Amino acid sequence: MPVVFALLAAASFSALAITVTRGFRTNSLMTGLMVSLPVGALVTGAFTLADPPTGLTLRAILFFVVGGIVGEGVGRTAFIFAVRLIGPSSATPLQTATYPALVLVGGWILLAEPVTTSRVVGAVAIAGGITVLVRGQPGAEQSGAVGRPGKARRWPYLLPVLGGISFAASDVLRKLGLEETPHPAFGAVSGTITIILIWIVILALTPRLRATVRLEPGWQWFIPTGLLAGLGVLSVFQALEGGDVTVVGPIIMSQPLIVVFFSALFLRDLEKLTWKVVAGAALTVLGVITLSVSG
Repeated sequence: MPVVFALLAAASFSALAITVTRGFRTNSLMTGLMVSLPVGALVTGAFTLADPPTGLTLRAILFFVVGGIVGEGVGRTAFIFAVRLIGPSSATPLQTATYPALVLVGGWILLAEPVTTSRVVGAVAIAGGITVLVRGQPGAEQSGAVGRPGKARRWPYLLPVLGGISFAASDVLRKLGLEETPHPAFGAVSGTITIILIWIVILALTPRLRATVRLEPGWQWFIPTGLLAGLGVLSVFQALEGGDVTVVGPIIMSQPLIVVFFSALFLRDLEKLTWKVVAGAALTVLGVITLSVSG
């Protein structure tokens, strides 16, 4: 079951990349966050109310809150901003390329999880497939992503790398919290609510940033974005509760495979696919299967 939840999380986050791309055609980053975050909190909050947590510890709450700040705050914001600037088919592979090695090392050092040959091979295959995916991306002139940078502007490509680092750290923190208090829904909602409160304070103190929050045509795409984010975070916690982070983490980060499929279906006017993208996706699948067997 942990592998199933990990794949569900990957599918949710991949679909999120598509909906947020549609919303960003006419709306700002802050509009997307201020609509999607509360919707995601409603999803995770509903599951928490249906099964209230018991036996909470301060350590677990701290792990959940810090994990939410690092993951849903830094990681999700960096990823959404990257999608806006360079498109989902580039942002997702770059994010996931940084994740497997970090989570393997973090799980080994902090959680004493075994780093077996099959797990290393699976993670390397996923990273290799993602590298091929990145090399197979079409040029800027072929893409409709908002603000796709040219050769002189490479800094936006650091955003998904930051996202990958943040998600790796977040998953290790969440796993530590679940070992203290095994309640996935509470872990998910506590981190999301913390991020919402932080953004509200930032907006209150920054008039220029607050002025960018406007509901332009297409803002409705951020509602399914929030639903998918909530479902994805819940699935991450369910996967982490029952499985090793060194197994479920890289599977969750196999999102480029699903993004390729969704982009081909729903973003034909914005994203073009090449044979390298397909080859990279196939290598990613091999890595996911290897990790699944190792788990």
